[in-house]
Amino acid sequence: MEYFEVLDERVREQFRLDTNCSRECEETYAVCINESKNVEGSRRVEGLSDFFKAIIYKDYAYIMADKQILEWTREKYQKYKMEWFCKFENLRALDKKLFEYNHRIFDTHIYYLPDPDAPEFEFDLEGITDEDNSLDVILMDESAINKLVKSEGFDRNSFIHALPGSKTSPDVIAAALKFNGKIVAIAGASKDSEDFRQIGVDVLPDFQGAGLGVYLVTMLKNQIIENGQIPYYGTSESHSISRLLAVRSGFVPAWCEVFSKEI
Repeated sequence: MEYFEVLDERVREQFRLDTNCSRECEETYAVCINESKNVEGSRRVEGLSDFFKAIIYKDYAYIMADKQILEWTREKYQKYKMEWFCKFENLRALDKKLFEYNHRIFDTHIYYLPDPDAPEFEFDLEGITDEDNSLDVILMDESAINKLVKSEGFDRNSFIHALPGSKTSPDVIAAALKFNGKIVAIAGASKDSEDFRQIGVDVLPDFQGAGLGVYLVTMLKNQIIENGQIPYYGTSESHSISRLLAVRSGFVPAWCEVFSKEI
């Protein structure tokens, strides 16, 4: 499939934008370390800093550091074995250095990309309904999402991962399940760049464990691919339930990011 044949290069192009990296730098170095700059088309997370950012993808690393710590970053990481970047020993040293400049490590995240070899997830909606109950699926664009979150009675806090409402990364597509007319699960995707759509999902407590999250994330992933964009899924290394959901939805672990934030 042509989509997956060019996926790697499209992902790398995004990472170059995210870290002010040139193609020539990437072709020369496995570890690209560049001065921090807000490049047009890069992904920016609301509230986080450009002071330091690291993306570890396959056997490559894309790192962006403020000029105040650029030399230190190059000395420390140019020949570093990046597969061990998230060892606590290294993160502690990095955090200590950032603290000297009124910054700290905000978080580390693992991210997933679509797996071209993933089996199709089989799910029967009729299996959890009967003649007295209905379960309906709705697909929403940005306009429908905005209308939903402004509607009376909608509790956004129950769906904050699916529809976070970021100003820098607006929610642009979502799939929701209604049980007897009430929304009980949503998978939503934000526009993080022209190419990247990050998926989040929420299922109300009474409906968890039935596979609804996997069903919606799979549907949304496939729709985003059909639209020609790149769906991706992020979670914490310690969130085993979320990681399993990603795999069951047809994603595979792809890269890690380390973010910084001004104190």
